[in-house]
Amino acid sequence: MRSLLLLILPVLLSACGATPAEVEVVKTRYFSLKSAPVDYQNLDSLPVTTEGEAFALSFFDFDRSWQKYIQTVKVRPVQGSDRPRIVMDEQGHAYQIEPGPDFVKVEGLPVMADTPLNWYAQGPTITLEPDNNTLIVPLLPGHRYSTVQAEIEKTGGRVLGIFGTTFKGFHPQTKEATPLSYLYFNPNRLPQNSGKQLPIYRSSPISGQSAPNILLSGMITYQDGRTEYLDFSHLQGIGNNPDKRLESIKQKIRKELEQLEQRQDVVLLTIDTHGVMRQPEDIPAVVVRGGGKRGGPFLFHETQSVARGLRIFDDQTRRYLGSMITPSLLMRDCLAVAKQNYGSNAVVQFLDGDAPAAAYFEGANISTALGIQDPQVLDHYRLRGAKGLELIVEY
Repeated sequence: MRSLLLLILPVLLSACGATPAEVEVVKTRYFSLKSAPVDYQNLDSLPVTTEGEAFALSFFDFDRSWQKYIQTVKVRPVQGSDRPRIVMDEQGHAYQIEPGPDFVKVEGLPVMADTPLNWYAQGPTITLEPDNNTLIVPLLPGHRYSTVQAEIEKTGGRVLGIFGTTFKGFHPQTKEATPLSYLYFNPNRLPQNSGKQLPIYRSSPISGQSAPNILLSGMITYQDGRTEYLDFSHLQGIGNNPDKRLESIKQKIRKELEQLEQRQDVVLLTIDTHGVMRQPEDIPAVVVRGGGKRGGPFLFHETQSVARGLRIFDDQTRRYLGSMITPSLLMRDCLAVAKQNYGSNAVVQFLDGDAPAAAYFEGANISTALGIQDPQVLDHYRLRGAKGLELIVEY
């Protein structure tokens, strides 16, 4: 399958000529990618700029063969960056070096013992818009990217690549990353699989999330290929303590998911992110943590300007419009950019952390076709080892 995609994707990719103010498009049979500059004039975020002298930053990384090696990049401090300390390389990629991994000496050279937290700091937005019969499918339970391609092929699909990741946690004993999302995928309900007896994929035998905290929205895909948002952020818990209120919300979600899974036109559904963000006032409640509390102490990546991954929907129809990678922006500015591009009815779901602000396409590096200076944005092969992947699947 991989060799087939190596032949197909580069042949179908085509970029239209465009001035810097226009949107550039890469079009394939399966999806289109759009690149648009960010107009900071009406945003609260400021463009990421550097100051001071350049210096070399060395850290351990992995090459395409997953061999560990020392990577060295030339960086300069980001303007206004104090704590945490951020630097940016010549391709517009940012790295958080304080706090960060410890330094070790290798032949007298100071090297970070692990890859520092890093993200897409400077450049245009990139939007993925799937065509008919191309679905966004979460990584199937029990699989990694290296094994999921063959599994998807059994269902009649073909993995074209990855567009970001959704929320993940860590196993309490092993500390291994694990998806927090709930997934139900019934490939038997796809029209081309009518009459077949294929496995039904569920991340849990119980409908809904069993994690200590709670995620409140996701997606649902129907037999005709339509994808819409699911959103439970309006639910209120019942009980005389936070744990009981949290559990009552989970029970309400579980009941509705059970009903949806019984519908013969439902192919896939997932609960995998915060509630739908419709207006800036929704942002402070973006995180729902254990104990049923909304909000709480935000992480750095939720309050500061960093690269984002998000899904965009029309709030009137609930229809999925596309997924977007942004350069370093505040959350409220991501919502503003989505509305600039898709109109006032556009609403968003945020993907997790900095990894969503990157993608990987089988057999094609398409950063250059969209004028993306930073190759890690659309050729981020390290995503293949991540959890909670958003697969692009053609049926």
